[in-house]
Amino acid sequence: MLLGKCKPLIGVIHLPPLPGSPRYMRGPYPRVYGRRWGFEDILSYAVDEARKYEEAGFDAVIVENYGDQPYGARASLGSTVSIAVIVRELRRSVGIPVGVNLLRNSGYESVYASILSGASFLRVNNLCEVRVSPEGILYPAAHEIARALMELEAYDSVEAGNLLVLADVGVKHSHPLHCNYSLEEAARECIERAGFKVGGLVVTGSRSGDEPGVEVAEEAARAARDLRVPLIAGSGINHDNLPLYWKHVDGFIVGTSVKVGGVVENPVSLERARSLVELAERYRRTGSC
Repeated sequence: MLLGKCKPLIGVIHLPPLPGSPRYMRGPYPRVYGRRWGFEDILSYAVDEARKYEEAGFDAVIVENYGDQPYGARASLGSTVSIAVIVRELRRSVGIPVGVNLLRNSGYESVYASILSGASFLRVNNLCEVRVSPEGILYPAAHEIARALMELEAYDSVEAGNLLVLADVGVKHSHPLHCNYSLEEAARECIERAGFKVGGLVVTGSRSGDEPGVEVAEEAARAARDLRVPLIAGSGINHDNLPLYWKHVDGFIVGTSVKVGGVVENPVSLERARSLVELAERYRRTGSC
């Protein structure tokens, strides 16, 4: 089981632009009381979102610096510090696990933010591939993650499962550098050559909000099953397609489909979130975990 749950639902908290981002106190997020969002407003927003996910019955949340567009290949110092502070506050405010995702591919920074804030897991967008993205070439993050774990003496935490490293394969908004690409082979390479325990693989669609495709999930699942690593559907999951992926994956990262109006920058809709949880619970009762 992942995070101690049967096929957990992990809700995404898409943060507004953080300190260090070019759009800090700007961007598409609503104003608060007629003024722009400062950091304390962002912190309150994150707590409210986490509490809604928890009330709806989600099993965990992951905090993402989604609003920090345009992204660099690495997150800024301001974003890294902000995420650590926010995760620390969320751990005080809710009783479900909290994770970190620092865009675009900041493995080193994610480990520091996770360990120092007490996060339960982190997601790294490119652990072991070389990929081309709008932000430039994304190089594998495994070595820098290993270095951060060494510096913080946190290898044992990863091996014990106290900090899960979730790794995307074939990550969205990017393409492999070479033509002869096999998602299954990439998944095996990630698991076998990371140098530390990989807590789960994540498959996504080609863009935010796009589903991975059942065939893609099946391909990645072959490697994940053989190597006994959980597989997570990381984008595009909604009320209509969750049943299609249920037997292929071991968990779901969900954001856009449970937002008000299905718009990623909007707050979580408690009604939509509860409806998805109710659907998942129906499948859990069948014993198919």
